[in-house]
Amino acid sequence: MKEEVQQLIDVQELDQKILEARRKKVELLTRKEKLLAQTEKFESAIATMQEQIDAVQQDVSGLNQDLAKEQDNVTRAEDRLPEVKTQKEYLAILKEVDAAKKNTKDTEEALKLKQQVLDELEADQNDKQTELNEFKNTNKGELRDIATLVTELEGVEAAETPKRDKLIRQVSEALRNHYELVLSRLNSIALVEAQNYTCCGCHMRLPPQFFNNMLKSKNISTCPQCNRLLYIAEDQ
Repeated sequence: MKEEVQQLIDVQELDQKILEARRKKVELLTRKEKLLAQTEKFESAIATMQEQIDAVQQDVSGLNQDLAKEQDNVTRAEDRLPEVKTQKEYLAILKEVDAAKKNTKDTEEALKLKQQVLDELEADQNDKQTELNEFKNTNKGELRDIATLVTELEGVEAAETPKRDKLIRQVSEALRNHYELVLSRLNSIALVEAQNYTCCGCHMRLPPQFFNNMLKSKNISTCPQCNRLLYIAEDQ
């Protein structure tokens, strides 16, 4: 039994290395996902701004075409004035010129407003792009370190798992199954010492008779409270 206890202790040491490597890997990957999500948030905002800019640019282009058309209408109408022969025709062309000039002015005002909107959108997009670039530069080193550390942690797990699997096969099937069950349930320490009538895992007091029997037999037992495997150290 002494040998089996030591085997389980050795297995547990390897398990703790593996579990710690997995925990750290999860933490690192969670941090990476957070950084990438923030990057995507920036990129999504910039893409939305670009869609708005494209729409406004299309409006500006349309207004420029309208403006050119109205300016052409003014020119053509004014060019006809010297050719008129009647007062009625003259007044009609003046009315046409006035209407074209009014349309030109209205179009220029609309174009000015659209250009202001476009300038603001482009300025906001530039600011957001600057923020994104600074964010990427700030976190570029951290992402590189995360990739390096994840690789190292995967190496630890890959190196320790075969050792662990080989060692656990030396433990009796019933004890091995119990240990594996507790380990999977707690994802933590599954084998602890029973000391001074107390389980060193859950720190609950053990029944006196239960503990005394363990002292006499030195057998591995199960904590009535947390179901961890209990053993008595040799110096007790």
